[in-house]
Amino acid sequence: MSKTNQGKNIEETADLKPRWYIIQTYVGFEEAVKKSLELKIKSIGLQDKILEIFVPTKPIIKVNKKGEKQERQEKVYPGYIYIKMLLDKETGYVMQNTNYVSRITGTGDFAVPLEEGYVEKLKENLIQKSESIKNIDNTGNFALGDLVQVTNGPFAEMQGKITAIHEKESKLDVILTMFDRDTVVTLDVWEVKKIF
Repeated sequence: MSKTNQGKNIEETADLKPRWYIIQTYVGFEEAVKKSLELKIKSIGLQDKILEIFVPTKPIIKVNKKGEKQERQEKVYPGYIYIKMLLDKETGYVMQNTNYVSRITGTGDFAVPLEEGYVEKLKENLIQKSESIKNIDNTGNFALGDLVQVTNGPFAEMQGKITAIHEKESKLDVILTMFDRDTVVTLDVWEVKKIF
């Protein structure tokens, strides 16, 4: 085990294989941390140890005051970024000494890498969501009382009826039956499809 200057233990990878780690940042500073780390990687020459920095985002469609639809990217996990790196004393020191970085996540004081394939699956899901939202004409495709099927998330495959449309937020209230009770759930428009 090695320690950073802040006294945090870092579990070094025995096989010297780069792994994905989650870095906790101040909320709203994810891109700033990414840019800062990219500059450090180049200036110190850590390209062979820190291979990739990934800030997960998803597209959302908003309607502005003029009624125009605008697509923008929203952070999936505010306050967290993913870094593929060989975690050792040097890279741990760089992480802990970057502005707006809180810590490398793990168990207690020990950094723990993510399960193999986790980030790849996350990227794949985000690509699918991005493609789905491009095929949606915001809330204009939906009307009160429409029957819809949920396509993503914990309610996937469930069917329900639209009870409210929130155009500005690009969201729909859908009544779903769960545990023999009707429950209203607010969903993004890209999470549902109409049942014809």
